[in-house]
Amino acid sequence: MRQLLATGADLVLVSAQKYLGAPTAGLVMGRAGLVAAVRAQEKGIGRGMKATKEAIASVLAALAEQEELNIAAWAAAQARIVDEFAARAGTLPGLAAWAEPDPTGLPFPRAHLRVDPDRAGMGAPELAMALRAGSPSIWMMDHCAELGELVFELVALRTDEVEAILGRLTALMA
Repeated sequence: MRQLLATGADLVLVSAQKYLGAPTAGLVMGRAGLVAAVRAQEKGIGRGMKATKEAIASVLAALAEQEELNIAAWAAAQARIVDEFAARAGTLPGLAAWAEPDPTGLPFPRAHLRVDPDRAGMGAPELAMALRAGSPSIWMMDHCAELGELVFELVALRTDEVEAILGRLTALMA
């Protein structure tokens, strides 16, 4: 969290689930007046969610664990996972794959897939739907699916989970 605050931002909003691998909860950090303004919305517009005691305890544990984390080593490991995923996915018929830095500046890349519908037998929207419909359901960012691109954020996934995604892609592209 210190590295996010060190960017000089006045206010930082973080998904604890995505950034820390903790249960669903959010963190608001920054200048006291702005944090107070966000908190005041509980009595105004409304609050987005009310985290349970268990979620709060889990987020605190995840924060403590992250403080001990060697961010550079962790980021390098995440990059290797994405690079390997892209290398393997890119060998599948109709798929081109590559890694790109996170557009929000987080310290891990994302895996991008471009789907050639003629070679893949389906377009990116259909591939996204097939991945979500299977078991386990595989979700990805499909905001560019109509342009033929899917984006996978593999951060915090275990090796077996990444293998499951690659296995499903392999089966669908066969």
